[in-house]
Amino acid sequence: MFDLKLGCRLPILFLLFLLIASQTFAQTDDTSFSRQIIGFNDQWQFSKDAKATASPQNLTGLNSEKIYIPHTWNDKDVIDDKPGYYRGIGWYKRTFKTNPALKNKSISISFDGSNQETEVYINGKLAGKHIGGYTKFIIPVSGLLKFDGDFSNEILVKVNNRFNKDIAPLTADFTFFGGIYRNVNLLITNQIHFSQSDFGSNGIYITTPVVSTKTATVKVKSLLDNSTNNTKKLLLKTVLYNADGKEITTQNTAIKLTAGEERVVLQDLEPVANPNLWSPENPYLYRVVTQIVDAQSKEIVDKITNPLGFRWFRFDAKEGFFLNDKPLKLIGASRHQDYEGLGNAVPAVLQIRDMELLKAMGGNFVRIAHYPQDPVILQTCDRLGILATEEIPVVNAITESAAFTENCKNMQVEMIKQNFNHPSLIIWGYMNEVLLRPKFGNDKPRQKIYYSHIRELAQTLEDLTRKEDPSRYTMMACHGDFDRYNRIGLTKIPQVLGWNLYQGWYSGSP
Repeated sequence: MFDLKLGCRLPILFLLFLLIASQTFAQTDDTSFSRQIIGFNDQWQFSKDAKATASPQNLTGLNSEKIYIPHTWNDKDVIDDKPGYYRGIGWYKRTFKTNPALKNKSISISFDGSNQETEVYINGKLAGKHIGGYTKFIIPVSGLLKFDGDFSNEILVKVNNRFNKDIAPLTADFTFFGGIYRNVNLLITNQIHFSQSDFGSNGIYITTPVVSTKTATVKVKSLLDNSTNNTKKLLLKTVLYNADGKEITTQNTAIKLTAGEERVVLQDLEPVANPNLWSPENPYLYRVVTQIVDAQSKEIVDKITNPLGFRWFRFDAKEGFFLNDKPLKLIGASRHQDYEGLGNAVPAVLQIRDMELLKAMGGNFVRIAHYPQDPVILQTCDRLGILATEEIPVVNAITESAAFTENCKNMQVEMIKQNFNHPSLIIWGYMNEVLLRPKFGNDKPRQKIYYSHIRELAQTLEDLTRKEDPSRYTMMACHGDFDRYNRIGLTKIPQVLGWNLYQGWYSGSP
């Protein structure tokens, strides 16, 4: 739902009919593909483990129910008349059969969002873990699957939305819904593929160092992984297409990857003359198709498509925001991802509808608050021409621990790398109203130390963000107490400051 800073919400009530097409792993028998993504949202069993007594080897004693992902266990208890809501452990279980033809493929399970501590087990063995509830993660499972006998496999996913002092957010004005609340997919590739281990990204990063009305340059950074035991001669082929599907330019790079090698390959595409510029009025999208091709057989080994929008922008303290060298007033809203009766397990059609409503009301900007949201949001922003800022959920307060800092850094890098190629994104954020409820109010010397640690964390995230993506701006959102933020030194760190003003909402007059 939208969270307008004017203090209202946009209710959306309509009947929704979904036609669900389900593919199972056992039905996948076409091995001629280069990359296959199979929906894995059906056939799950869910059990709540309120006493934390279960284990991957023993779920007896837990009541289970059939569910479909996206799913949250807090869709009802957050809106009932009882105080509080369940924050604890939930188990998800699914069985599936493998196809022996895929034994030599690279197989992973991709989670778009699971809140907030997740452990994935395959056939009773730990496959991987993830911390944080708002970014994608990919768990390799090839080595744990059965490709003989009855080919039957069991996947168990343990999810915990408990309070954890080392994981942001600590407190907030939104609900910390638990569950696997975004899509789950099986990702099947050849053993030579674009990297699946770079913080949940697709392994390709596109930049446009020079853009004008007359020309545009494109740089493509690709992360390649050779998981075979052999050296391979390959061709990295990148093609730029316009919106009509016409090929604009192609770049081929010959590569020799040794066994087990991971390599970064940089490509400079031929400059594009008179590019169509991306803007809210004309959100023109090119496509960048990057392929790994076997040099001998000419077969496509892996292929990924990314959007590309040519635009340039800047902020000026006196004159405001400029897009493609033209002044543009940013008008829009903040958006939270939950709906009444659904929690945060919201189908894509409703999320797209939110962005369509924003565009229809004359908006050209959205603050994705206060955490990265479903991939469909930025995809829709690209398509509709809605500029966006995205942030990690460091809200209200921090924990002064190394673990909290490392988790925040990891969230920031995941957010940036996973959403790097969206032309709609112009700002990365990392703190929201972090001084709203300061700790140690009765101990001023200790509070001063706490403030210094907030400043250190802000500077750490600022430096990290500028390193990962110097092409976009950084932002911190503050709650209106300029003197406090300025005195501590936070106003001097980000490139853009946001001020959340609530006249007539919490107090004062509109």
